[in-house]
Amino acid sequence: MWIMKVKIFIYTLCILFIVLVQSTILEYVKIYNIKPNLLIIFVICVAFLRGSTEGTIIGFFAGLLQDMLFGTMLGFYALLGMYLGLIVGMVNKRLYRENLLIIVFFTFVSTIIYETCVFIFTSLNIVISGQVSLLFPFGKVILPEAIYNSLISVFVYIFVIKLNFKFEEADRSVRKY
Repeated sequence: MWIMKVKIFIYTLCILFIVLVQSTILEYVKIYNIKPNLLIIFVICVAFLRGSTEGTIIGFFAGLLQDMLFGTMLGFYALLGMYLGLIVGMVNKRLYRENLLIIVFFTFVSTIIYETCVFIFTSLNIVISGQVSLLFPFGKVILPEAIYNSLISVFVYIFVIKLNFKFEEADRSVRKY
């Protein structure tokens, strides 16, 4: 039971640290006015390594914090993060988890899907009226952010894989069989 409390504490610290970095330091690391979304990178990495349960929970709470700090509707980013963690976590059993190319690919595809959903739902009245096409934000924001997130995901994944190793080591030490 104490391992679960330690996991919750460590995940909470990670999410809070990521939000702090996201809202301060990354404001100065923008490339073409685009910054990486460390929260979804973290959710993808955790879900890929730890499975759909932990991915869903981490995605929900990371999204909820994002809603409280940056969102206009409470629950929107929480649902997106939850579904992202669930979907990526369900795929993790079929793939070799230690391959960096797989996490880069998943981050790229997941970012495109996530940011497209964010654009469509936050600009729904503009998209429906036909005033804005999806091609402009895709080429100027979504695709560059997906590339940026994919590059950053390598470093976040290395951190999360070390964290995962510690969690698995602690799990093995508690088991009696």
